[in-house]
Amino acid sequence: MRNAILSLSLIAIILCGCSQSHTLSKSGKNQVSENTSNKVYQRIVDSVRQQFVPDSRVNVFDVKVQYSDGKTVLKGVTTLAEAKTELVNRMQAENQNIADSITVLPEKSLGDEIFGIVTLSVASMRTSGNYSAEMATQALLGMPVKILQNGSWLRVQTPDGYISYTYSGNIKKMNKQQFNEWISSPKIIFTENCGFAYIEPDSKDIVSDLVAGNMLKLEGETEHYYKVSYPDGRIAYVNKKQSQKTSEWFASVNLTGDNIATYGKRFMGTPYLWGGTSPKAMDCSGFVKTVYFMHGIILQRDASQQYYTGQPINIDSDFANLQIGDLLFFGAKAQNGKKERIGHVGIYIGDRQFIHEATQVKTGSLDPASPNYDKYNAGRLVRASRITGNIDTKGITTIKSNEFYQQQK
Repeated sequence: MRNAILSLSLIAIILCGCSQSHTLSKSGKNQVSENTSNKVYQRIVDSVRQQFVPDSRVNVFDVKVQYSDGKTVLKGVTTLAEAKTELVNRMQAENQNIADSITVLPEKSLGDEIFGIVTLSVASMRTSGNYSAEMATQALLGMPVKILQNGSWLRVQTPDGYISYTYSGNIKKMNKQQFNEWISSPKIIFTENCGFAYIEPDSKDIVSDLVAGNMLKLEGETEHYYKVSYPDGRIAYVNKKQSQKTSEWFASVNLTGDNIATYGKRFMGTPYLWGGTSPKAMDCSGFVKTVYFMHGIILQRDASQQYYTGQPINIDSDFANLQIGDLLFFGAKAQNGKKERIGHVGIYIGDRQFIHEATQVKTGSLDPASPNYDKYNAGRLVRASRITGNIDTKGITTIKSNEFYQQQK
């Protein structure tokens, strides 16, 4: 009897083990299947991102595949409706039950206030919405922006196409009518490197600091001052010796290589700041942008973007093809299967000399016999590009022709 009981027990154990093994096997297969699907979905997301948004500095495609209540959901934001459509179509071809929860920016919570004007002399723009995030770029007082996402930190796009975050207090949000009124109003531009706006003519009481390129609405004038208003409604007075009516300034701008070189020297000794684009402090491409902006030209933000603009100039051994005002790009040439990489930019000022921002704005030479020979950068010169004569080509606009500075329809 005891042997029979033991035998039955053994059979039960074996059958139970077989059942568990089958359950585990089935579970394992489901896990493998899910992992395979996840990889397929991720490859599709990455493929669409690469197709539509190869440069995340100028467009947004923050999309992830998530799982909720047994459903597969596409969640995130993008600036391109066509990218969303392509992704949804391709994902649903794999799985008809995939749900679409992608927002096309600007987001609806902004209402009709999808335009903005910078209210600070220099507003810091960061890679994410917090003060500890890396600074991506800067925007100047009076600069128009497009607002993409709402909150205590706004996600915005500047006239060079760059997308970043800035604290909401740095931007005056506007609807289309308010924005068009601001854009069409007469203005002044501050032309000195740095200075101040005052509460009254000849007053020492300051409303704010100002830097070159700041633009304010012209409200009136006295003998020595312009009466101006800020985007947020503040009233101030700006010394006429440090500013001009924008209409007169545009008419006086003369974009030549010599003028670019001369103006660049105004910033000699200005300290380096990653992301900086103002006379207070700047990085290499920010320096180039600022010099050209003060000649009415909007360039791309980063050196690696500026590299693809303008007319390519052949650099021969004696640099005879270079003209004053050309941009010089430094980095690493393509070799051994590695792509070309650009990490620095400067402005050619003639006689094998260039001016650039590196620790501070300074000049360097490509000539080994020169006392200011820059051996490091001379050894990594990749190419040159000419901006003058190539205005309103890819990545190069005037302030007047840039869509951000025009009335919105």
